[in-house]
Amino acid sequence: MMEIKMKKPQIAIEAEKGKRRTLGAEIGIFILVFFIGSLVAGIIPAVYDMVAMLNDEDTLNKIEEAILNPNGAFSGMMDIVMDMTDGMYIITLFCTFIVILTAILYCTKIEKRSLYSMGITREHAGTHYGIGLAFGLVLFSLCVGIAALLGGIRFEGLRENINPFIVILYLVGFGIQGFSEEIMFRGYFMVSIMKKSSVTKAIFINSLAFAIAHMLNPGLTVVAFINLMLIGVLMSVYVMKTNNIWGAAAFHSMWNFAQGILYGISVSGTDAKSAVLLTESTGAKIINGGLFGLEASIVTTIVVAAALGMLLYMKPNREETV
Repeated sequence: MMEIKMKKPQIAIEAEKGKRRTLGAEIGIFILVFFIGSLVAGIIPAVYDMVAMLNDEDTLNKIEEAILNPNGAFSGMMDIVMDMTDGMYIITLFCTFIVILTAILYCTKIEKRSLYSMGITREHAGTHYGIGLAFGLVLFSLCVGIAALLGGIRFEGLRENINPFIVILYLVGFGIQGFSEEIMFRGYFMVSIMKKSSVTKAIFINSLAFAIAHMLNPGLTVVAFINLMLIGVLMSVYVMKTNNIWGAAAFHSMWNFAQGILYGISVSGTDAKSAVLLTESTGAKIINGGLFGLEASIVTTIVVAAALGMLLYMKPNREETV
C-alpha cells in the first residue's frame, strides 16, 4: 500500500478523546451502524415504491417476467427497483437524512465524540461549502467535456417541460445524500480508524468500504469500482486538508447533482427522470461508462487522479473550530 505522507487533522486528534477500540472492532461496529442507518432510511422509500409498483400494471408485468426468469431474476428485480420515478428518487434522497442522524447519534452518544471530531465545524462553513460545490461542478463538467470530445457522449439539447421545482428538490435531496455519505464514511468511519491506525490505513479502508457499498448498483464494472475508491480517497484527503466535512460533502452533492440532473447521466447506475439536458452515450463504454455512467469511465479515473494529486499538495487548514 502506498504511504500517504499526511499528518492527522485536528478533528482526528479531537476524536482520540472518545472511546478507542481495535481496528477489527471499529470495522465491525461501522458495518452495524451503516446497516442500521441504511435500513431505517430505506423503509419509507420501500413502502412508497411498493405502493407505486402495485398500482402500475407495466411494473407488475416486469416483476412477473423477472421472477419467471431463473437466470436473471435478481438482476431483473434490481433493474426494476433502480428504475425510479422522480417521486421515488427524491424521497429516497431525503430519507438519507436518517443516515446522518444515525452517524451523529452513534458518535456523540456512544463514542462520546464531539461534533467537531466529525468535521462539523462552525468557522467558514459556508465558504468551505461554496468552494466544494464549485469544485464538484467544475471537476464533473471536465469529465463530461473530455468524454464528449472523445465521442463517448452526445448532447441532444434541453429536455422539454422542465419543472424547476423538481430540479430544486433534487438539489436539496442530493445535498442531504452527499452529506450523509461523507459524515458516515469520512466524518465517522475514517476518523474513528485514525484513532489507533495510520492515515494511509484509515483512508484506504474507508475508501474501500465506500466502493463496496455501491457494489449492488446496476452496471458496476472494475473501472467503476476503482473510480469509486479513487473518489473515496479524494474525499478523504479533502476532509483532512480542510479539517472539516463541509467541502467534501458539498463536492459529493454537486458531483451527483451535476451528473444526474444537470447533464442527465446515470448516477452510479441510477437514472433521474427530470434531467435538464438530454444526453446519449455513444461509442466505447470505457469512455462513457456504459450503464453505470461516467463514474465507470477511464476519463473519470484520470481527472479524479489529477485532482487528488493537486489536493495532496494543498496546504492543510488547522484553524477551524467548533
